[in-house]
Amino acid sequence: MEFINKTMVYCKVAPSLGELEGNPNDTWGTKPYKFNAGSTVFFGMYDVRDYLSYFLHVKQKWILWAGSDIVNLANGFMFNNGKLKALSQLTKGNEWIIKMLQNGEHYVENQWEHDELSKLGIKSKIVPSFMGKVDCYRVEYLYNETPQVYISTGTGRQREYGFGTIDRIAPRVPGVTFHLYGDSWDTHQENIIVHGRVKKEQMNKEIVLMQAGIRLNETDGFSEIIAKSILWGQHPISRMKYKHIDHFTNDDELVAVLSKLKNKHRPNIRGCVHYRTVLNAYPWRKR
Repeated sequence: MEFINKTMVYCKVAPSLGELEGNPNDTWGTKPYKFNAGSTVFFGMYDVRDYLSYFLHVKQKWILWAGSDIVNLANGFMFNNGKLKALSQLTKGNEWIIKMLQNGEHYVENQWEHDELSKLGIKSKIVPSFMGKVDCYRVEYLYNETPQVYISTGTGRQREYGFGTIDRIAPRVPGVTFHLYGDSWDTHQENIIVHGRVKKEQMNKEIVLMQAGIRLNETDGFSEIIAKSILWGQHPISRMKYKHIDHFTNDDELVAVLSKLKNKHRPNIRGCVHYRTVLNAYPWRKR
């Protein structure tokens, strides 16, 4: 891969993008966004603010899609699918946006994102990202005959992130303890522990001692929960397909994967080594 002069690369992070493990500028060696200051990566394309910035930028540019922003594009939600949903519906008809995007350089983090953009006639390359300091994440895997697994949600998004799924399948895997982070949740299951919203540092200290991070989202990029879990040598579980990471499509498959955790005595070294190689391998990254 040929890398360009990094002294002129900037990064614009979409305002709608959730909290990240670290700062993209620190991870990639890019600079905070300045309008048309130089080559720029646009991280997340959720609504009209992001599209206007991208289309008005006349210098070299890339897009790194984040997951649900692709769903917004496919559904025509130019003003996002939130408070301005009604306004989005009035302006439906995103063919012109898609046409303008088709000549761009696009990056995604998994096969699902790649396929969804392909349906819109947009070509992309798959490169997963992680905003944490990869070198600081060492193999910490500790076997536990009663596996401890964890899941995290954004505020007020428990259903989307799969808390309901955990509540539903927990009785089927009584030998697994589930740790729920990010927000409150009412449950009567004895093997579910609700931590609520805690500081990132505290959460990391707790989950590093567990056996698997879980990501249940139906639309997703390369989750930081999955990234941390695999870098620690754990055995993460994801609805999205990734190399060296357990995958499921329904409750029965999820239960089956969870049931096998008690037999995983050794760390996932192959997965850890693989992702240390491929994470953040973007053309704009400073080497």
